[in-house]
Amino acid sequence: HFTLLHTDEGHHALKYLYDRGIDLEFIQLFSIGLAPKEGRILNGVMKEKGFAPPLLVEAGLLKKQGYPFFSDRITFPILDAAGHLVGFSARKYKESTEGPKYINTPDTPLFKKSHILYGLNYSRQRIAKEKKVLIVEGQIDALRLIQSGLNFTVAGQGTAFTEEGAKQLMQLGVAHAYLALDGDNAGQQATIKIGHFFQKEGVEVTVIEMPSDADPDSLLKD
Repeated sequence: HFTLLHTDEGHHALKYLYDRGIDLEFIQLFSIGLAPKEGRILNGVMKEKGFAPPLLVEAGLLKKQGYPFFSDRITFPILDAAGHLVGFSARKYKESTEGPKYINTPDTPLFKKSHILYGLNYSRQRIAKEKKVLIVEGQIDALRLIQSGLNFTVAGQGTAFTEEGAKQLMQLGVAHAYLALDGDNAGQQATIKIGHFFQKEGVEVTVIEMPSDADPDSLLKD
């Protein structure tokens, strides 16, 4: 978070976020950050704090070769339902950055991709009170909706919303699930899969249709 807000490298990433309509309030509210391109920074800070490389590998912060797992990417903290930091999702903001658009912390003793609903720590109380949930596909979509007052929103990790995630929501008493996934083919397939999970358990499902080139984030900005 400090790197994003207070370094020259961070200012380029900030411009990218501002151009996408993500303002400083959003960045500070959700502790958005930047994993710098220079890997020695992470290693130096972790050494200073007394964390040995084997532990950093186990936590998903270092690769086995000693290089940072996240580099040259904007980072989004992943919190569990109680608000504890368990991993990161990281997005590239430059075409020159290697790898896919998003990468997530690999499975660790703390982070199990199939068990984490993104945004649940912000939305858990209202979901339990009102017995409804809005499910979206992307982290930015979820955070944008939560910031806008729809704090009964969660997202899977990409389209990877699992039956485990559905069970967590049903344990909160969810009786109605609203699905607002992206309008592309992957989003439509995920909608069918998630809807089937809930309908099997008697949960009412409403599908919010998205244009094929839209997602909840883009609709909110419009």
